[in-house]
Amino acid sequence: MKKIMNRMYFMQKASASLSDMIDTLEGLADYDCSQQKPEEICVFSIDMNKGFTRKGALASRRVAEIIEHTADFLEVALNKGIKVTAFSDRHTKGSAEMEAYPEHCTEPEEYELVEELQDLELQPVWKNSTNAFMTGMGNLLAGSYKTYVVTGCCTDICIYQFAVSLKAFLNQNDVKADVVVPLSLVETYDSQWHNGDLMNVVFLNSMASNGVLLCENVLL
Repeated sequence: MKKIMNRMYFMQKASASLSDMIDTLEGLADYDCSQQKPEEICVFSIDMNKGFTRKGALASRRVAEIIEHTADFLEVALNKGIKVTAFSDRHTKGSAEMEAYPEHCTEPEEYELVEELQDLELQPVWKNSTNAFMTGMGNLLAGSYKTYVVTGCCTDICIYQFAVSLKAFLNQNDVKADVVVPLSLVETYDSQWHNGDLMNVVFLNSMASNGVLLCENVLL
């Protein structure tokens, strides 16, 4: 990275930019798709598993706090006949991803979905990278979906990569459809070098600049 010659100037500019980003996220409206047909809506739940919420090197209290709301939302979607796809990390100890992250989701007690989602009888689609789009989501074009709702964790990694990849894929194929990320149903983690609040603000804004629609809640 180019050396920052004037640290004070950089911090002032960064602070102003961050303030603008926060402003874009305050007072977001709900996204209402309650008048759409169920077959026009597709919902994704990403990495709401035990290893990212309750046990393991990457378990996050912040992510655990959205479990109940996520389960309620997915239950409503399923009851309305809306397609719900739940992705979950599942790795081997030798998975290439372990070069970038601590060992995680190599055992059932981590890669299994949280009990609240298991109660909904969701069958997870396993993924071996941070980007669930790599599991072959191109076949979504075979449907007539108008709205794709992306929920889960982590906002700045798996959610970001999937939502932006999906929107880019739709654009590439001239498919006009909304990719929607509700703030109430996504979260990330905190660590020494990873401020969850900051990552949420920066990456949500980046999603918006890539054509992803942000909202507070999705009304089904």
